[in-house]
Amino acid sequence: MNSSCEWEQQVVGAPGSDVILPCSFPCSDRENLHDVVVSWQCNGTVVVHSYHDSQDQEHSQSAAYRGRTHLFHDQLLKGNGSLHLKSVQKSDQGWYKCEVFSVNGNTKMLVFLLVAAPYEEPQLSIYVGCGSVNINVTTSRGFPQPVLLWRDETESDITNHSQTRVESDRWGCLEVQNELSLPLNDTKTLTVEMTLEVLNQTVSRSLTNLNTMQKSLKTSESHFKSLKCTTICIKKLE
Repeated sequence: MNSSCEWEQQVVGAPGSDVILPCSFPCSDRENLHDVVVSWQCNGTVVVHSYHDSQDQEHSQSAAYRGRTHLFHDQLLKGNGSLHLKSVQKSDQGWYKCEVFSVNGNTKMLVFLLVAAPYEEPQLSIYVGCGSVNINVTTSRGFPQPVLLWRDETESDITNHSQTRVESDRWGCLEVQNELSLPLNDTKTLTVEMTLEVLNQTVSRSLTNLNTMQKSLKTSESHFKSLKCTTICIKKLE
């Protein structure tokens, strides 16, 4: 009996992690491994993994995936054609098609691999010097690069006063450092918002009483040194 079905799923994998791309197919008691053909391709043409004649066909595999994939051979006769992909790279993102041919017909399944990772809780620090205030935001272990937005108490966008530096670890996850520099004035509140749209991750933080801190700096140099260690009021915005 011929059968054909097509399903779509999404799998999220962080750079450097391992993922399972799911694929299942109907199986019967009269099935044997010699009858099962499993083909995994990426974006329509790249051979990710191929299995037929009871063995993996490594010679036909794309070099980009060599040594990073395997099937669960002991599960094939149970209808499991899922692919284990090791050490996910940012270039792995895309559509993967699993196609299985067996005595029960053929089955197709589409899986989208999204290479992404949520960022850790942002760390904020403030440095107030002669005539300026610098606020640093650092977050790491995420991917891809987030969008950072700064606003003052009037809700004006002041992001253009900031600079961002991005570094990548050995796996491709990012550490993002953003520094906002403003002249000393009567600014009371600053809000920074970090958004990673692909994972719907949004984190907002507010720094309050900045004007009070700035004014107190004018008293003495010794007071200035102590202020650099003062805990900043940080609260999560609703």
